[in-house]
Amino acid sequence: MTRQVSGAGLVVALVMLVLMSIGAISLVRTVSAARMIAANLTFRQAAVMASDAGTEAAIVWLNDQLTSARLYTDQPGNGYYASVPPGLDITGLGLSGSAVGIDWDDDRCRAAASTSCVKAAPPLSVDGAGNAIRYAIHRLCRAAGSPQAGNNSCLMAGGTPNASTKRGSLSYGESSRFSVSQGVYYRITVRVRGPRNTVVYTQTLIHY
Repeated sequence: MTRQVSGAGLVVALVMLVLMSIGAISLVRTVSAARMIAANLTFRQAAVMASDAGTEAAIVWLNDQLTSARLYTDQPGNGYYASVPPGLDITGLGLSGSAVGIDWDDDRCRAAASTSCVKAAPPLSVDGAGNAIRYAIHRLCRAAGSPQAGNNSCLMAGGTPNASTKRGSLSYGESSRFSVSQGVYYRITVRVRGPRNTVVYTQTLIHY
């Protein structure tokens, strides 16, 4: 009888040992996954912060163009476009049909067929954390040319108060409602590719 009890105790001990081993392995995996997630979040946050450099570079470029009519036309070599094309996909991935993508990697949007692919600005220098930064600028107008042209319509800062617009509102409207001094909005899109294949897109609206 004593031997049978001892044998049963050994079996119970072995079962408990297996269960504890499984629990330990699960704990190790959980901790490893948590550390990986934390590391990925750190890289992502660093990439988001690095995008500020792209936004600042785009603003500097825009500042240099404001005294001329160069902003009325596309400048693909500088990543600038005087209008927003329908179906714009800022990632340049999964393009189909009439979609328009941004060629961040100079590979014609992965050589996507039957789509339009526009250039981004030349890449900035890779920062100390290994983040590669590029930007593209779109003037928020339906067409190139002067914002005051009769066939154009732009997103403007402010507007003349009337039945359909309010001061400070953001809406497309007839260009005749706005004066020359009221600024057009520009959208700056920045892509940052960082370590561990981290990719972040940020967008900023500005006007002058």
